[in-house]
Amino acid sequence: MKRFVKTERIDYGAGALFVFAVSFGVMAIMYGGGFLIVDPLKLIAFVISPFGAYTFIYSLMIQRDRPYYLSWGLIMFITGLSFAFYDLINMLVLFGLLLILPAATGLLEYWRRKK
Repeated sequence: MKRFVKTERIDYGAGALFVFAVSFGVMAIMYGGGFLIVDPLKLIAFVISPFGAYTFIYSLMIQRDRPYYLSWGLIMFITGLSFAFYDLINMLVLFGLLLILPAATGLLEYWRRKK
């Protein structure tokens, strides 16, 4: 007989599925309603940016594997922003952010663990 026990552990997969569903729903409303013109890079940005933001926020709430989730969250979020604003911001600026932010967070995490 199995016992079901409530846990306070945060499940990454359930939140990720929710973020994907919401981002696809918002994307369908925006493009289906004619509010935005269909652009393949912005379609990708609609999925990657919220997922990266969720991963970044998730990394702040957990103790284990924090650098992993933190770096991937930043990489996905900045990549999504670069797809969303490729016509407004130079890609090299966003690529520079993509290099600097994960390196800085990795260094901060290293210093935090060293103490």
